[in-house]
Amino acid sequence: MLTHYVVFRPRPGREKDLADALGELSDGLRAGIVGMTALTWGENTNPSGLRHGFTHGSLGRFTDRAAFDRYWNHPAHERFMHVLDDICEDRFALDYTGEDAA
Repeated sequence: MLTHYVVFRPRPGREKDLADALGELSDGLRAGIVGMTALTWGENTNPSGLRHGFTHGSLGRFTDRAAFDRYWNHPAHERFMHVLDDICEDRFALDYTGEDAA
């Protein structure tokens, strides 16, 4: 299992643009990607991240690296990546492999 987590710090006043872009990414992937088991996103409610301006997060789960590569190269994800530099001041991703706790 590969987990891909991203947090976003939008430019001031661009929070709605970021939410719209995340929604478009989600809509563009509705048909599914073989091996993608989850894709969620939402507004951050954690005060520690909000103090640093990180207003949104996204979590993707993939059965393996090949599934993640299909996601990364999908046209909806490529469109999303093209708008992020305009919308966001900063973002960072954390990818890790591991198993779910029982």
